[in-house]
Amino acid sequence: MADHMQDEADLEALKRWWDENGKGIVAAVVVAVLGTVGWQQYQGFTESQTEAASDLYAAMLANHLGDGDPDALASLATELRDDHASSTYARFGAMLEARIAVDAGDMTGAEAALRWALTAGDTGSDIGQLIQLRLARVLADQGNETEALAILAKGSSAYPVAYAQAQGDIHLAAGRAEEALSAYRAGRDASTELGEMSVVLDNKVRSIESRLHTDESELDGEPG
Repeated sequence: MADHMQDEADLEALKRWWDENGKGIVAAVVVAVLGTVGWQQYQGFTESQTEAASDLYAAMLANHLGDGDPDALASLATELRDDHASSTYARFGAMLEARIAVDAGDMTGAEAALRWALTAGDTGSDIGQLIQLRLARVLADQGNETEALAILAKGSSAYPVAYAQAQGDIHLAAGRAEEALSAYRAGRDASTELGEMSVVLDNKVRSIESRLHTDESELDGEPG
């Protein structure tokens, strides 16, 4: 189920984080505490740290998209976590690690990377919600659907459609067609409310509805 590990989702979450946090909303507080000179020094340090974290994450992406040296990538990921644990780039690095682990069939490694990323920042942020979605998918792949569904049951303001679809996929894989249909319908409704149209969810809803209708018809036709 590696299809939920997509670069587009990473970039969208990073964009949202930057829009929310990249405008210096704490600048006035820092200036008041440190003074103008102290603020300039702090700002320079912060910018250098951000640039360093950004460079490490960019190197991880280049490695992944290039030759894919696993040892070099692991080294970059470790440096990013150890030296810039509070950086959003570290969380994105962990998500990249998880995606690579999923592609390699290493669900244990993917889970470890995602759990670290989840504890490294706000779990309720857009990025936190994305991490929880991916963790739920990985847990479900490992057979831990109880925890996976518990995570998804919290809901998501940032990814309501994806959360509903994940719930449906888990129920469907477990043979619970009615529960899957309910989740898929909820996802389709959420998509409509957002002014979008999910062809995938619509097809899943129609497929299960058709199957359940066929099953009901067969039962009605049985001799009593």
